[in-house]
Amino acid sequence: MKAVILGGGIAGLTAGILFQRNNWTVVVNEKSKHLDPQGFAFLMSSDGLSVLNKFINSTGLQLNRQNVALFSLKTTNNQEIIKIKLKGWSSMKRKDLVSFLHSFFTENTLKYSRVFSHFIYENEKAVAAVFENGEIEYGDIFIGADGVHSKVREQVFGSVHHSPVEVKEIVGICKFEWEDDNKGAVFQKFQSNKHGLSFGIIPVALNEVVWFMQYDARLETSVDKKDVESLKTFCLNMLQDFPLDVKNVLQNNDFTKTYLWNTTDFDLLPSFNKNNIVLIGDAAHLALPFTSAGSTNAILDAEALIEGFEKYTDYNDAFEYYYLQRSSKLKHHIEQGRELKNTFLNPTNSNQYNYKLPLVSDDDKAISTIQNKPINILYFTDPICSTCWIIQPILRKLQLEYEDYINIDYKMGGLLPSWKEFSKGIIKQPLDAANHWEDVSLSHKTPIIGDVWIEDQLESSYPPSIAFKAAQLQSVDKAIILLRRLKELVFIQKKNITKWEIIESVALKVGLDTAQLMEDMQNKGKDLFLEDLKLSKEYDVNLFPSIYFSNESGTKLSLKGYHPYEKFEKIIKEIAPDIIKKRIDIDPEELFIKFNNMTESEFLFLSNMESEKGSLVLQKLYEDGKIEKLENRNGLMWMYKNSD
Repeated sequence: MKAVILGGGIAGLTAGILFQRNNWTVVVNEKSKHLDPQGFAFLMSSDGLSVLNKFINSTGLQLNRQNVALFSLKTTNNQEIIKIKLKGWSSMKRKDLVSFLHSFFTENTLKYSRVFSHFIYENEKAVAAVFENGEIEYGDIFIGADGVHSKVREQVFGSVHHSPVEVKEIVGICKFEWEDDNKGAVFQKFQSNKHGLSFGIIPVALNEVVWFMQYDARLETSVDKKDVESLKTFCLNMLQDFPLDVKNVLQNNDFTKTYLWNTTDFDLLPSFNKNNIVLIGDAAHLALPFTSAGSTNAILDAEALIEGFEKYTDYNDAFEYYYLQRSSKLKHHIEQGRELKNTFLNPTNSNQYNYKLPLVSDDDKAISTIQNKPINILYFTDPICSTCWIIQPILRKLQLEYEDYINIDYKMGGLLPSWKEFSKGIIKQPLDAANHWEDVSLSHKTPIIGDVWIEDQLESSYPPSIAFKAAQLQSVDKAIILLRRLKELVFIQKKNITKWEIIESVALKVGLDTAQLMEDMQNKGKDLFLEDLKLSKEYDVNLFPSIYFSNESGTKLSLKGYHPYEKFEKIIKEIAPDIIKKRIDIDPEELFIKFNNMTESEFLFLSNMESEKGSLVLQKLYEDGKIEKLENRNGLMWMYKNSD
């Protein structure tokens, strides 16, 4: 079988490589006379990179790319309003990727100076592509990968209706010292809160950035994109109220190599093929650039197309599979791009909560809520409560065995307002807390060290409690993970979790917007925390944890302090006797996939293993490179290697 690919961009080259790897005869036809350098750089998600990594792993070739670790959105006065970790995103220069893809072809499989003219048909089926230079290429299927203004699409489907140009974008590349968080670069964006105007900086290599200015087309008076000085003056005038970094980028920029784009899109096509002709990449679909999805989508199109031919011998079935795999995701990107455009054009109607983020999936943005289940558990806790730490295995086992039946509603009880206002039993001062933690660790065989109370003592438990409530405004589930990570830091790693830099570091790893978190800790999060304190007084909470169980009929039971798992089960069965607990998968690696981090005692409890056997299992996982360990004098914490 022979595939004739029309267009030697990212979509066409990727498709050519994938078809070659499946033993097809392939000819890629590119209209330019040589390697096309057009375009500076782009962002790519982990989905697109996973396809490229297969090429790298099979050949040993290298592809230059820059990990992009964070997205930061600031106002024109440098106030950060969004700061969130990015999962698996990288930036790369277009010429680097195209050169990498070109290396998989020969002069017989990649042909230049072929401008597509038309198809030759027999019985309504294309049998050859004809080029303006008179050359003809025969084949079995024909793949239109010729970009936004696709001649193949126009001939097969007719003209598409492009949306009006409401946003324009000027793009350049220059040398610039960029911010690094030690794990990767920061995609920095500055947004006017008055009108549709923004400036973005994306690091693509050491001391090199691609920049872009997006602006409401109505703001443009007159600019000659071919006149270097006119273009530079226009950018500087438009961005005169933006921070110094923006102006420094423009001053370092070579405006002879700067481009102005008219951004547009079109509705999803009802099909990507007609008979044996199929479209991929921008020829098939187009989303506005706000989504940064174009290059990734081109690669994923090619992957889905070859998967169709791996599953089906008939090209109609293969093309149908390809469309079904891609159409819903592409429709979402088109709609997302339009939402982002509307937000951009109407900044005064937007805020941090409804701002549509680029580069973030729906799963990342999802805000979980308390669902209607037979049993509600009101759980009063505190980030520095040692008893709340030692019942973590119990809460996790409840989650595994009864997750279909219980909601756990976390409330902060405010254990330590300050040392001036604290006196609980034998604990009068930080040193008492240190000794108490050591005693708890010994009696419950759980790793806790009290050194933080000696080396960097906490003055209050309020800041991490407020951080938890603020995190709930973004995601209930991520707030719980944040609380767990903070506990690990204070109980095992001796970290002062009242400090913002500690809270921010954990929140970023969890996937929270830390700029919004800081804002909410000062306002809405603090209010929610005060509501929790008020509720704890109503429930007369004087011991942590305090746990209140209730069902739909109003039956209420409670536990205070530490109790074994059997006591929790007894209460659950009392208030909901018909509940049947779930058989759980206690495969060791599956437990780590579920929870990421576990103390050794926690692992033994959840896996129902004796100490000696459990230690051997953990050691084997460690030797196999599946988990890492963090050891202190009172025990071990094991961490899944693929987690954050």
